[in-house]
Amino acid sequence: MTDRRGRFAVAAVVVLAVAAAAWWLTAQQGPNETRRSETDGRVVDFLASDDGGDYREVVPGVPVVFPDDHGPHPEFRQEWWYFTGNVATTSGRRFGFQLTFFRFAHGARDEYRDSAWRHEHSYMAHFAVSDVAGKRLLAEQDYARGSLDLAGALADPFRVWVNGWSARAPAGRGEGFAARLSANGDAAAIDIEVSTDAAPLLQGEDGYSVKDGAGATASYYYSFPDLAARGTLTVGGESFEVEGRAWMDREWSTRVLSRDLDGWDWFALRTSDGSAIMVFQVRGAGGHRYAVVVDGQGAAMRYADDEVRVEPRRWWTSVDSGARYPVGWRLSIPGAGVDLEVDAAFDAQELNLDFRYYEGVVDVAGAVDNRPVSGEGYMELTGY
Repeated sequence: MTDRRGRFAVAAVVVLAVAAAAWWLTAQQGPNETRRSETDGRVVDFLASDDGGDYREVVPGVPVVFPDDHGPHPEFRQEWWYFTGNVATTSGRRFGFQLTFFRFAHGARDEYRDSAWRHEHSYMAHFAVSDVAGKRLLAEQDYARGSLDLAGALADPFRVWVNGWSARAPAGRGEGFAARLSANGDAAAIDIEVSTDAAPLLQGEDGYSVKDGAGATASYYYSFPDLAARGTLTVGGESFEVEGRAWMDREWSTRVLSRDLDGWDWFALRTSDGSAIMVFQVRGAGGHRYAVVVDGQGAAMRYADDEVRVEPRRWWTSVDSGARYPVGWRLSIPGAGVDLEVDAAFDAQELNLDFRYYEGVVDVAGAVDNRPVSGEGYMELTGY
């Protein structure tokens, strides 16, 4: 009886400690740490910065170095590791997944200077599964301080994690890039390995990616646009063996957006001719458009502003937030012979978490290099 009571006492202490830690984490957060927005939950409000403070600025001409830049950049204010994938079972049941890790710098606090909880960075992760057949999105988040090994990132071997969710290089991996993506939420879970032997795709000008017409905001940015994906996805307690393709975006910056910008629209697409196409536009006064088209042999061509046409064609209004999103688009890049209709695989793919945005599976039809194609991919919409 004494041993049993002792075990109950230890369990109670653990529960109370975890609850206290969770409360303390939230209570001690500062203006640049992760918490639910007190405005309207716009990503722009969350990421915009008026000045660089003591952090490094993004400037052109700085080489992107591998594998070092897979890891963290604490001298910059913020960064993220962004994985999206389109996968299916052997019977053709389609799913999409998103697993994203964010780091935000905010400086250590004097009141716990000598504490093991001391930290200069907070990490947040978003995990979502789009069940196309069920027309449902399951989305969750987690966050932790960058202390006591609760969250962090490493370059070699690659690893980024927030509590139990992680992306990490599998043992024995050689050339190219590979990561095992693991997340276990209340409603969904994934255990999927993504890999490629291809070199990273440097976005913008050798990895220097501007976000506005004046070049006042920018990030260092590279992608792996065509990762093979294979593993297990669980929805509602039912597990599925899946495979398909995934996209990884990697960015770090100090001023990635200015407050006078409205938001952005981002498309990561793969088409039946073997092409990978990314298009983004930053909306607002002095915004910017950018596209890259990678053909089946890996050759990349980049386009900007007037060379890229982005036109919303169909809208959907979220019941949860009341936000109205353009979920059907026409994307044109005349110089590449690209003319595509992009449409949400199903409409209700809004993530209403600490910040609110739309991220989901899309279907693609039209032309690349003036030849008919079909395809699929992911679409992200913010600021609506």
